Amino acid sequence: MTCGRSSLGRLLALALLGGSAGLAAAQTNVTLFGVLDVGVQHLKNGSKSMSLTSIDGMQTSRIGFRGTEDLGSGRSASFHLEGAVGPDVGSGGDWRRRATVSLADKEAGELRLGRDYTPTFWSISRFNAFGTNGVGAASNLVYGFDGVSGTAKTVIRSDNSVGYFLPGNLGGIYGQAMVAAGEGAPGRYVGGRLGYAAGDFDIAGAWSETSNTLAGAKFKSGNLGASYSLDAFKLMALYHVSKLNTRRQSNWVLGGTYSQGAGTVRFSYVHASNRDSATAKDYSGRLLALGYVHKMSKRTSLYATASRVQNSAKGKFLIPGGSAVLAGQSSTGTEMGIYHSFCPRSF
Repeated sequence: MTCGRSSLGRLLALALLGGSAGLAAAQTNVTLFGVLDVGVQHLKNGSKSMSLTSIDGMQTSRIGFRGTEDLGSGRSASFHLEGAVGPDVGSGGDWRRRATVSLADKEAGELRLGRDYTPTFWSISRFNAFGTNGVGAASNLVYGFDGVSGTAKTVIRSDNSVGYFLPGNLGGIYGQAMVAAGEGAPGRYVGGRLGYAAGDFDIAGAWSETSNTLAGAKFKSGNLGASYSLDAFKLMALYHVSKLNTRRQSNWVLGGTYSQGAGTVRFSYVHASNRDSATAKDYSGRLLALGYVHKMSKRTSLYATASRVQNSAKGKFLIPGGSAVLAGQSSTGTEMGIYHSFCPRSF
């Protein structure tokens, strides 16, 4: 990784020197963007059923601002502020999805600081047909050791982070490294991701370690994912492992999409296997999901999804949002909704 160190060194030097030749004459170009996603959902966990107005069935509802300033000589400075909103009740108003400022160089890459997505999260989102949203999301079985218990607050994002991204001129190779300070609390993080994308093929591996408790317990995770497009089909696969003390969970995710005209069929199979060497507990669960997305325009879509979680005799995996399940019970979910993305507006 000598190349990575020299690129990062160049970025740090640029940050310190500031490029005195030609102080930025260009103004920051600011863009307003967002997503609203609302639907209806029906869940049955064990013997209990629940119907509700749901959000984020296809993508997380959000609003944000981003901007970039050209500093000359292939350099730029950027910011990104993005917060989740709850259109069902009108909630929201913070920037917890992402809040970063960055300095980039076309040859050296990007240095990014603030609250940002962790390297291991990107593969969970990137290499499964339903992403991390809705009743069909692979994250329903990947997050938490049994779909209920916690792992670490850095599974998706990390506070107080310093990140580095490889430049985009490496012939398809891409990557990210991140460190984050716990600042006196659980959450000290280190992780990285390296991938290769060319034409119809994409593959990436990632790993991370979080100091999860004040006692110093380590939450560790790693994954390897890939996708391949073949005519109207896009096939995806992901293997993900999480560890904390005596607990270990492994996940397989297989699935894909089939697109024809304005319609896209989504399908996914997720398997989770959980073991605890201290208690001799060993259980598993699996999720099957099928969905359809119909594009009404470039920014508006209708979607429908159905999924089912089947547990082993001791498993308690479920589709979040309803009641808990007893060991061995199943969980099913259906949802239909409307997705609309705001037309980006620059000013």
